[in-house]
Amino acid sequence: MTDTAPAGGHAPVLRWQDIPGWFQWRDAQDEAVAHFPDGSVFVEVGNYLGKSLCSLAEAVTANGRRITIVGVDTCRGSGPEGRRAINAHGAAVADGGGTFAGQLHRNIIDCGFADRVHLVIGASVPASALFADGSLAWVHIDARHDYDSVAADIAAWGPKVVCGGWLSGDDYDAVQWPGVFTAVRDSLPTAEPWSLCQWRWVKPG
Repeated sequence: MTDTAPAGGHAPVLRWQDIPGWFQWRDAQDEAVAHFPDGSVFVEVGNYLGKSLCSLAEAVTANGRRITIVGVDTCRGSGPEGRRAINAHGAAVADGGGTFAGQLHRNIIDCGFADRVHLVIGASVPASALFADGSLAWVHIDARHDYDSVAADIAAWGPKVVCGGWLSGDDYDAVQWPGVFTAVRDSLPTAEPWSLCQWRWVKPG
């Protein structure tokens, strides 16, 4: 993770760079936008305040592509995580009265992508049931970072990806995020490092 979470208050948002959060895989987004055909559906699981979602929407729009973008998040935060047990989402959750859904939606609107980005407010595994098997071109997982959650996300979303599609995720770091690293290694032995601290699995077939 990079950048700093907000500690109350809202700075003006005009572009995705103005949104607080942790995002370092724009090159991966650009690759996906160039790789998949029009009509594809991309799902990002774990959105926080929308930094990466709005970056992806910018990439799709700038390239004149017809790709549907869906964000999935409980908007209630993940609680203390990582080696230092930091509650990175806590300030935004408290600021929103128990949810940062309003701020996430406002940021998407302010960046001009209200009609481009679709939000599902809910937990990852139940949300996956809203999509048919083999219907998604790319699913990027950046929700809870403990072993069991990552393994459950992989099991839930893997079947939703079309053959030849991508399942990927953030924080692929054995030292900083051992739960993520080990869950990916155990669940998807053929997954490979990708971009900066990302992992990617290309579905066979």
